[in-house]
This record gives sequence, structure tokens and C-alpha cells, in this order.
Amino acid sequence: MRPLSHRRLTERAYAEVSGEMNNRLYKRLAFSAVASMGRLFNPALFGPDHNWLVYLIRQVEPGLASSVAAYVRRRLSHLFACLALAPSQDAAAVTFQGCDFNTLTAIAPHLLGQGLFREMRSSGRYPQLFAVFEQSKALEVYSYWGTHKIPTPFNGTLPKGEIGVNPAAYPVAGARVWVAETCERGLLHPTEHLDVVFVPRLTDLHMTALGKAAFSRNR
Repeated sequence: MRPLSHRRLTERAYAEVSGEMNNRLYKRLAFSAVASMGRLFNPALFGPDHNWLVYLIRQVEPGLASSVAAYVRRRLSHLFACLALAPSQDAAAVTFQGCDFNTLTAIAPHLLGQGLFREMRSSGRYPQLFAVFEQSKALEVYSYWGTHKIPTPFNGTLPKGEIGVNPAAYPVAGARVWVAETCERGLLHPTEHLDVVFVPRLTDLHMTALGKAAFSRNR
């Protein structure tokens, strides 16, 4: 495995030349920290050994290693307050001890929803529940993208490098898909053009990584 410090230089040089910041480095960090991340990028399974993770971070930026744990604690608490709690909720006044469903609905609706969603994803009934929950929400999001003419949707909370193409926003726009290989510098080089036509519909559950995993568990 090539040292992460070498990848850091590659990413920095690429950003300086092209003016584009690539997130390949921190994805490689996740892949190196937990082996299964390279097969299915599932944050719920990201539980690396502390010392191993600090070692990898030291390879990327030695000055970060000593304070990274404290930084992550501060950052996670901030993100938790922003994303999980109701906008009007004072984070310092929140306690989850003895909370019932109705209380969580009021003080932390997003956390409650995410908790239920995670339980659903790990359930053996996920293929049946998919259409009721996840697909219906995806259709709402897709409708929003189309209404506001957003051509390249992406996940702004956790930018994992996946940028979609919305054919409903600009139906006359062209897009091409290529198979690519990485060179020793970590750059992508197209090798084969795929004859792919984008259509304005959601991907079938059987064709997604999570769907394949869910259906495999049920066999």
C-alpha cells in the first residue's frame, strides 16, 4: 500500500494545478482504517482501532495526530447539535435520560428519524420497507431537484465524492460515462466509453450496494 503521505502530495498538487479539491485522500483514509469500507462505504460500520487511526492520520499530517481525538469530539458534538436537534432547541439544555417517543419528537426530531431509519436498514424486512420509507423520501428529494433545476445533486453534509446527474433538470444536456483506471500518480485515465443513457427514474433496490446486501441476508 502506498503511504498516505504520498497521496496527500498528489491531491495537493492536483488541486493547485486544476483548481479543484479532490476528496480521494480522506476516502482512502477511511478505506485504510476499516477494510470493509472499500467494499461498502457504510459509516455505521466505521469503527477503527484508535491507535491505528491516529497512525494513519500522522502519515497524512503529523501535526494533527496529537489533537485529532479532541477535535473530533468537539466537531461531532457541534454537528450533532446542528443536525439532530430541533432548530429552536438549546443544545446545552438537552438530556436524553428518560425520554419517550413524544419528547424526542419535539427536541430531536431528526435524531429520532435517523434512529428509526438505521433500525430499518439493519432489519431483515428492509427490502419490503424500502418502498414505504426510503423510496418515498427519495422521490420527494428527486422532485425538489427537478423543480429547482438542480443538474448535479450531491450530498453536502458528507461529500463522499458521489455527484449525480439529474436528466430531468436539463433533458437536452449530454453526458458520457467512462470506465477509468488510476495511474501511479493517483489520477484517473478513461479507458472505455460505456453506451449509457440516463433516464429520470430511481435506481432499482436490487442494483444498489445496500439492496444487494439486504437481499443477500434474506437468502
